[in-house]
Parts: sequence; C-alpha cells; structure tokens
Amino acid sequence: MKTKKLCCGVVAAVMLAAMALLCFVGCKQEEPKYDVAIKVSNNYSMEWVFEPRIDELSYEFEYTGEEMTFGIDSYYVYGAPHGGDRWLGCSGAAINDFGGSSPLYTSPTGEQYNTEIIKEKGIYSVAFHTNKSDWNFRSIRLYVTVK
Repeated sequence: MKTKKLCCGVVAAVMLAAMALLCFVGCKQEEPKYDVAIKVSNNYSMEWVFEPRIDELSYEFEYTGEEMTFGIDSYYVYGAPHGGDRWLGCSGAAINDFGGSSPLYTSPTGEQYNTEIIKEKGIYSVAFHTNKSDWNFRSIRLYVTVK
C-alpha cells in the first residue's frame, strides 16, 4: 500500500513538474513594437510626413494637366535598436515592409474607381500601410484634391 501511494505521489510530482515546464516554455515574452513615421512623396519631390499619431493628411492643387504619382519615400522607426536615428530609404527589402493600393479616384460627378495616375479634377485617396510585425500597425491616407 505504501509503495502504491509513493508511486502515485512520484507520478503526480512528475506530471506537475512537466506541466510547470510546459507553462514556462509557453510563456514567451512579447517583443516590443516600434512606432514608425512614413514619408510619402510625389514625382515632383513634394513630401508629406505621417508621424505616429497622424494617419490622414490633405493636399490641394490647381489642375495642370500633368500626371502625378505618389509613393513611400522613406520611413523612421522610433527607438528601434537597429537602423539608427535617421530616415531610412524605402527600397530593396524594405519595400516589403509596406503595402498599398491604387489611389481611389472620385470624380466631380461622384463616379469612383481606382487609378494609378493622379491628373484629372476630383479627389484622390492614396493609402499605404505597414506590414512589418515588430512595428505598431500603421494605415495612412493622403487625400489629394485636383481643383
């Protein structure tokens, strides 16, 4: 009888130790996430900076008949241990850290469709977002009005 109790006690202790070990292994400490600022520019070298708490900006200009395109120019990661205290160019592998879609165009008559070129009179919504897992998610939008 004593042997049976001792055996049950040992089995229970081993199971308890195994469960504690599994809990300890499963408690992965979450890595910090970093805020990122995003600089958007157009093909005329104009820039808009989206600081961490700025998700929308607007730009208006008179119709010129010239085509305009927008893209992410560079980004700045606050407090990240690598990358340094500087703006980083958005080329090469870094381009995969961001996503976006074609600008949404709303004509003066209310018609909407996606387009690559900003040229005609109306309102355009240019949107980008972050994909990198160690950054706080960002979704930014630049509203461009051609008058």
